[in-house]
Amino acid sequence: MPTSALGVAFYVFALFPGVAFIFAREGHQPAVKRSVLRETAALVFVSAVCDAIIAAAVAFVSIWWGTLRSRLGEVLSGDLGWVQNNVPASVFIAIGTAGLATLLGYFLGSQWADTHGLRRIWKSAIPRDTSAWKKLFDAAPDNTVVQVAVILKSGAWVSGELYEFDADPDPHPHRAIVLTQPQYKPSDSDDAAPLEGVDWIVIEAGDIEQLQAAFVEVEELEDTSDDGDN
Repeated sequence: MPTSALGVAFYVFALFPGVAFIFAREGHQPAVKRSVLRETAALVFVSAVCDAIIAAAVAFVSIWWGTLRSRLGEVLSGDLGWVQNNVPASVFIAIGTAGLATLLGYFLGSQWADTHGLRRIWKSAIPRDTSAWKKLFDAAPDNTVVQVAVILKSGAWVSGELYEFDADPDPHPHRAIVLTQPQYKPSDSDDAAPLEGVDWIVIEAGDIEQLQAAFVEVEELEDTSDDGDN
């Protein structure tokens, strides 16, 4: 652990890439609950990778830039004379380097990076950051809507078009799914009917006995609507 103010500052800035990575990733992936140890390990690992990439890039540039190579050699040998004599420039370089590493961490956590190859690295055979609902509903092709039918534990039946769902990967009973244009059939009835005056219906996972889904093309829905009007 760092023992000086400069060491503490360096340690904190060095962890910024991991923070940026987690922030960016949670923007497009559900946030799964992890232990403090695992969260810290992920933060430190990503930060170390990003810092190492930036350090390797600087070292590579120094091969052809003699001045930079000399300054790096002085710093690595413990000679901070140039840093002390050029404090503004040193601060600017330090902040710029930390900024580049942070941007790299944010990029690695972005949805673009995830869909263009990094998904294979972050995900193992057991998907820890997703849920059955998300895997099912995200598989819907373009130009389709998801029609959902739900059998409740009470015996009632509800159907409608998927509007929104809770993508939390933790299977707790309070996750909710929202349907539009709902139809409802009580447990003691054989006929389903639209819920008058209701645009949305919210159903918690703990109330669901069985969930069925179908991907319906928009053209089919329009044709069905036209037939009904005629």
